[in-house]
Amino acid sequence: MRQATNLPAFLSRSARAPWFSATLVGMAVILSMMALYVAQPSPIVRLNLKLYDSLLPLRAAPQPSPVPVIIDLDETALKEYGQWPWPRYLVAELLEALNEYQVAAIGLDILFTEADRTSPERLRATLLRDRGVTLNLDGLPQGLRDFDQLLADVLRQGPAVLGFYGRFTGAADDTLDIIPSAMNLVEQASPGARALKDSLPSARSAVLPLPLLRDKTPLGFINVAPDADGVVRKTPLILRVGDAVLPSLTLSALMLATGNQTLIARSGPYGLESLRVGSYNMPVDTQGAMYIPFIGPSGTYPYLSAADVLHRSAPPEALQGRIVFVGTSVPGLLDIRATPLDAVFPGVEIHAAVLDAILAGNAIRVPPWTPAAQILGIFLFGLFAALAFGLARPRVYLPVAGMLMAAPLLLSRHFFSGGVFISPLYVVLTVVLMGVCLVFLRFWQEEKQKLILRNAFSRYVSPEIVKRITKLSGNLFAGEERELSILFTDIRGFTSLSEKLSPQQVVNLLNRYFTPMTALVREHGGTLDKFIGDALMAFWNAPLDVPDHPAQAVTVALAMQEKLSALNEALQTAFGVTLRIGAGIHTGPAYVGNMGSEELINYTLIGDNVNLAARLEGLCPQYGVAVVVSEETRNACGERFVFQYVDTLRVKGKSQPVRIYTPMRQETGIARQDELCAWEEACARYFQGNFAEAADAFSRLHAQFPQQALYAIYTERAQTLRQNPPTNLEHWDFVSTATKK
Repeated sequence: MRQATNLPAFLSRSARAPWFSATLVGMAVILSMMALYVAQPSPIVRLNLKLYDSLLPLRAAPQPSPVPVIIDLDETALKEYGQWPWPRYLVAELLEALNEYQVAAIGLDILFTEADRTSPERLRATLLRDRGVTLNLDGLPQGLRDFDQLLADVLRQGPAVLGFYGRFTGAADDTLDIIPSAMNLVEQASPGARALKDSLPSARSAVLPLPLLRDKTPLGFINVAPDADGVVRKTPLILRVGDAVLPSLTLSALMLATGNQTLIARSGPYGLESLRVGSYNMPVDTQGAMYIPFIGPSGTYPYLSAADVLHRSAPPEALQGRIVFVGTSVPGLLDIRATPLDAVFPGVEIHAAVLDAILAGNAIRVPPWTPAAQILGIFLFGLFAALAFGLARPRVYLPVAGMLMAAPLLLSRHFFSGGVFISPLYVVLTVVLMGVCLVFLRFWQEEKQKLILRNAFSRYVSPEIVKRITKLSGNLFAGEERELSILFTDIRGFTSLSEKLSPQQVVNLLNRYFTPMTALVREHGGTLDKFIGDALMAFWNAPLDVPDHPAQAVTVALAMQEKLSALNEALQTAFGVTLRIGAGIHTGPAYVGNMGSEELINYTLIGDNVNLAARLEGLCPQYGVAVVVSEETRNACGERFVFQYVDTLRVKGKSQPVRIYTPMRQETGIARQDELCAWEEACARYFQGNFAEAADAFSRLHAQFPQQALYAIYTERAQTLRQNPPTNLEHWDFVSTATKK
């Protein structure tokens, strides 16, 4: 009674356990994904970047802006005017030609960091120093004696911006303090916002143009910001260089072209939010970088060869009023970048793509509140996923998972179409990880519950039945008719043996005997039905299909005899007894299922064929054989065994005669081949009614094999029939009748 009262409490704790476990696992997944988002591991970052790339076509403009034009120091120009670097007078001539075309601004994506070695004045000094030769420059115009000065004079005349490069590694350079900033910076910050200079990356040094060149010419840095995979997706628009805040080459060229030298920087509670020049608003991240909505591969924006400009053969309408960027697309000059849409993208065209995005208002924005939105998304979708996978039925897993993963993807696509990138990756990963963990948890919990059920019920029924109960769905009392092979075994003379032993010894003896016998049944796919005193009942082909169940049943019956031979030595030592068992096997349809009452059930089988199998086992001592099988079992086994005919008889309770056999292994049949052939010949004479010859044949077999009781039975039976033959021999059916169960 105490166990009965404790059971409901145990079950209630088990019922609460899945809710508690699912909650713990769900919170662990959510917190882990939040930590993963904060840590930003490299593989996840790269995957997120690829996701960004896949969304880029949503921001593609129908046509690129006609304003940016690239003046290309291409193969044609280098072939005609010589390898790079060109003499500065040639660069000056290029700028003069562009001025003649009335361009709006010129951005030089070129670093003029060293003096021109081809300048006559510099060449004269070099020859005098190295060779002691004085170069006579008489007659050379003063303006052509120093090419750097010539270029500086041209730069002062035209709307040009010189490029420089900011370095963020290495030692700091004190000369950064002398870099001028031509623009007027206006900071608009909300209360509590960080100062602009504290938000921007600060260059430790810079690769600058010659002081002569930068004296009266605005500067713009040419740095880009490739991501971890080496692909350029964004570029800084402003940088802190020393105490100055300087614009990029693109931004400086735009300010020069519009005549507006005022840059308005707007900061919010999260940091820098946007930059504005006149009517052009540029969304940037907190460090002043803008995401570039690349709309195509290299060649998206118009290219003009520098040679055509120098020849003045370029069409005026292609340059007038345009903002031009002078650079190179020649791979050998090492200004090639990778973008999401092209692995070989000239660096000079990146400036054109940035300018296009600014002019079209097509830039992509990553809001400063993105981290807060990501954390909230991880929590909310993680919570919904935990409820779905932790509590819902398995059949809704796939549709729920699909909806929970599709929602952030569709939201991200919608926002990206409006120019805002909020990655769905971490939310999707949260849903996937939550599903994997909770589905595994529920599977583990179900298996644990089944194990508890098996352990509890295995004390009363066989493990095979427990498996059936734990797997059964629907009506617990459901059954079915199946073809089965049914085995009954019994210990011969056990009643008299048990009288010599104490009750405790009888129990121990049966345990020692049943343990290996039931193991044989299980090893060969059988289902243990029950123990009936010293008898054992088992069957094959239920609850699971066993294709060769008749042969498996016969194998077990023969193996039991062999196992008992080895077991008897131990039993003789321990109990002073030797056991002999008989087995009966029949194959046929029977009704199998859980039978009993609402309080107590048993997985068992019923039917005439079950009774027949029990009757066959009872015939073993009558014929002196260890195993008796029906003709149905013999026929179903094929050639797996050798079968010796035993008799055709009517068992008690059945009107139709049954042919019975005793099986043996193939090797045993080969060893007894002569004996079995003699037996078949004797039986043939017996069936023909030649009782005299049959009696002599059976008698010879009995004399040769006196241990075989079967031969003695048929010797006596044939002699009786020889003395008293049947009255109607033609209709004699040689069928005997079993008088015992």
